[in-house]
Amino acid sequence: MMNFGNSYLKYVNHMEQINEAAQENPVQMVEQVELSYRHQIMGVVKRLLYERRGCRILLLAGPSGSGKTTTAHRLVEAIQSQGLPAQLISLDDFYRGENKAPLTKEGKYDYEAVEALNLQQIEKSFLDLAHTGECDVPQYNFARRCPDEKMRHIAVGEHGIAVVEGLHALNPLISSHLPKNQLFRVYVSVKQGIKDQNGMVLEARELRFLRRLVRDYHFRKTGAERTVSMWPDVLRGEQHYIQPFKKSSDVTINSIHIYEPCVIRAHAIPLIERYLADHPGENTDMRRYLEALERFVPLPEEIVPQESIIREFIGGGLY
Repeated sequence: MMNFGNSYLKYVNHMEQINEAAQENPVQMVEQVELSYRHQIMGVVKRLLYERRGCRILLLAGPSGSGKTTTAHRLVEAIQSQGLPAQLISLDDFYRGENKAPLTKEGKYDYEAVEALNLQQIEKSFLDLAHTGECDVPQYNFARRCPDEKMRHIAVGEHGIAVVEGLHALNPLISSHLPKNQLFRVYVSVKQGIKDQNGMVLEARELRFLRRLVRDYHFRKTGAERTVSMWPDVLRGEQHYIQPFKKSSDVTINSIHIYEPCVIRAHAIPLIERYLADHPGENTDMRRYLEALERFVPLPEEIVPQESIIREFIGGGLY
């Protein structure tokens, strides 16, 4: 049966209107966008509680730069605000470890593949959670590139909900063994681009790229060269590992924050300029991103709330 309820909120996304608001009342624009996202989050939780009474597992998936981490934390907080216990589980903690992943055609380890996760442990942990309301989950040590010996205990009780976040959260290999009435599936991504009177200025996937460009630099000490070189593989992975399953979600969250180019530009423009100086004439996309960002009215990041998705990329956030 088709899921007729799986639509998402669309926003005004014209650059001229964004710039006008950024000039005339930037604080109000940011507050309205953030309030709308809070309403989206609470709407998901209310629908979950209405449609899946007794559900113990919310599965949240989305592509790179979609804001999964912040959205997962805010879903946990929204569930708790309804008087129910809630905890967050990251599928990243189920990675098997370095050199423990399928090989690509080129003979490289494919850590984007679902088989790079410990599927046997996922099945055990999530079955325990579904049947008893508690389970043990691994803790992956990214510095050592292997799981820690000690596991983490999760307990949500009879009426609580675990929010499971990860690239593969909607893959049937993660949940096919679980009781269907125990599950609620959510897909999050940037679902709109930003356009002007002549057409598209920045597409949805390009907004995600700019988010990742800034995040990689701030939190992963990764320069623009590496982000640019990895991006085609990221998109291919999304096409293979996410696109086939996103229609199985019960609800879709649109994570665009229409003011984001006005804030991200201060972080992204120097990175792009440095890249273009080192690679003159090589990347027309990066030059186009630079020209696009320069057209947006700048906003001070001080007006971006700490709980905002945008903080996941520029820093200074709660999560």
